[in-house]
Amino acid sequence: MGVLTTMKPDEFVLNQEQFNTLKEIYVERLVDNMETKDLVTYVTNDIGEWVDKLTYAEAMNEFSEYWEEYFTDTIQEVLEIHPND
Repeated sequence: MGVLTTMKPDEFVLNQEQFNTLKEIYVERLVDNMETKDLVTYVTNDIGEWVDKLTYAEAMNEFSEYWEEYFTDTIQEVLEIHPND
């Protein structure tokens, strides 16, 4: 075993460029080793949290840009699911 294999995580001192590269490798390998269902769950949760942080106006603008010409149809779908009482 080499010296590096016996060192503890807090004993390594990386410069910012090295640390950024380590983070990139970690993310890449973490994603590569995830199953599709886990990726879908993660992305769904992440996007859900992002949307929850938007204001009403920001969200409606985002939705309108995403659905473009289908925005009105999607609003109608929501109103059918949850009609105004």
